[in-house]
Amino acid sequence: MRMRSIGSQTAVTRVKLPTASVAVTWHTKSVMRRVIVLPLLLGAGALTMTTSGTRAQEEPRVVAIQSMDVGDNLYVISGGGGHTAMYITDNHGVVLVDTKNPGWGASILNAVQAVTDQPVTTIINTHAHGDHTGSNGDFPGVSRIVAHENVPTSMVGTVPTETYVDRLSLFEGRDQIDLYYSGAAHTNGDSIVVFPAVGTAHVGDLFAGKTPPYIDRARGGSGVAYPETLAKAVSQIDGVTRVIPGHAPPPPGSPIFEWMTWDDLRTHAMFTEDLLNAVRDGLQAGQNVDETASQLNLQEKYPEYDMTRVERAVEAIYDELQP
Repeated sequence: MRMRSIGSQTAVTRVKLPTASVAVTWHTKSVMRRVIVLPLLLGAGALTMTTSGTRAQEEPRVVAIQSMDVGDNLYVISGGGGHTAMYITDNHGVVLVDTKNPGWGASILNAVQAVTDQPVTTIINTHAHGDHTGSNGDFPGVSRIVAHENVPTSMVGTVPTETYVDRLSLFEGRDQIDLYYSGAAHTNGDSIVVFPAVGTAHVGDLFAGKTPPYIDRARGGSGVAYPETLAKAVSQIDGVTRVIPGHAPPPPGSPIFEWMTWDDLRTHAMFTEDLLNAVRDGLQAGQNVDETASQLNLQEKYPEYDMTRVERAVEAIYDELQP
């Protein structure tokens, strides 16, 4: 794997490309006096890539890339939609999990090329939403786009070329990636993507962050099935300690040692069950959506959860329980 060097005395390095300019900004706590290979710099902070389109009126598309492990083969690219996981395999090039909103492919590719010259060969979509699949078509060298079988009919743009039903394994050995489908929740096509060699899973918007779930009923999502789906996933998947959520901002620094854990996913399963039970109680008491949402008593048990958008989840469950 070829690594590119960045002079640490220079805050911004500009790279000329045929159709875009890329600004690479490296934030460090101290100034070094010699060129250091990029993976060593990852211990100090996140690498930020800014891609500007050819038209002056376009907004810069900024992403940050952070390492998820000291082995420098799993990275998170944030910004521009849902988090993209970048896995550098030994024998199968670069695998991307999710590709953000439309038009962000160049920014993702620039981030990839900042740490390796291996080509992007495979894309995995955690679900159908455009902020996770929008740039699928921006990688002409990709030979496989993989997702659950319910995804192609629920999305627009470049659809998966390969689907699965319950479980699928790609590659072998250290390169192995396992995909699991446990049932309807956020949508009816949510995959958990596991990297066994590094004990990490990308869970997409099954667990976007410590917030009430977004339930897309139009794409088969189910607030009623959500707790069971998460509980099934937690029970059937072994060996995972860390989680890449769909949207929750990563902490500063790289590698990322403390973010979301498998225990956080387990807690989210309990949260969705408590939310469902509270909505059922409110409905049985004759309350409307606003009344039930305002009287929820979940904050004490889940103090880290942002309940700002809980009414949206309550409404989706109401609609499902009384169609």
